Amino acid sequence: MLQQALIFTSFGSADPVVRAKTIDATAAQIQTVFQNLRVVQAYTSNFIRRKLNTQDTNVLSIAEQIDSLRKDGFKKIIILPSHLTAGEEFDNKIKIFDAEDVDVISPLFTPDCNTEFDKHIFNVIVECFSIFNDEELVLIGHGSPHRHNPVYENLQKLADSQNLRVHIGVIEPTDTPNFNDVVNRLQRRSVKNILIAPMLFSGGNHISMDIAGDDNSSWKSRLIRADFNVRICTEGLGTFKIFRSLYIEKLMDYLII
Repeated sequence: MLQQALIFTSFGSADPVVRAKTIDATAAQIQTVFQNLRVVQAYTSNFIRRKLNTQDTNVLSIAEQIDSLRKDGFKKIIILPSHLTAGEEFDNKIKIFDAEDVDVISPLFTPDCNTEFDKHIFNVIVECFSIFNDEELVLIGHGSPHRHNPVYENLQKLADSQNLRVHIGVIEPTDTPNFNDVVNRLQRRSVKNILIAPMLFSGGNHISMDIAGDDNSSWKSRLIRADFNVRICTEGLGTFKIFRSLYIEKLMDYLII
């Protein structure tokens, strides 16, 4: 019998296509590599779990999944979050489950973004999105509501230290770098052509509405009004196998240590 179990936890997605090519694909990739672990999933979003239940799709919460695994006899449970940063979601809904028999692995990026693995993660993200010679890349992350998440500003410093044509912004209006910060950077550099892409694991409505939506408040619409030529990628990072492999690396480091 397997002795250890892994809960791959994410916010979740109600879109079956998005779910299959990001969340499910990552969990399957992890299981293929770590056959000595039982890999299961949990969603932190109560709303998405309730919505899926009406569609006869049952995804457990973290608490429910831990309880189920304990009943199945697992003595060690590892929680691996899909989250890129340690924001409110991670602190309030995932980290709290750390216990004697439960280890919670930290999100991909450290707050300071100053390790070699941070640099590796960021370079993999940039590699996921191909820009033309006359374009610059705008990566749009989530940000933290009602609190500042320094990761995004530190990622901008990391990009600038490598002279990358990359600009970081966040959706949450209370966090930075915000939309105006990004526009000011682009204008100072006399950038005209941009590719906007989500720095989000799955994305969902954040991509289809907040980033690429036709509504006047979306990043796409506002950037067009600001006189930029905008090209859009609507694929979440979890779509890319090279990005999903980062979770394999993170888990390998944990198991070695």
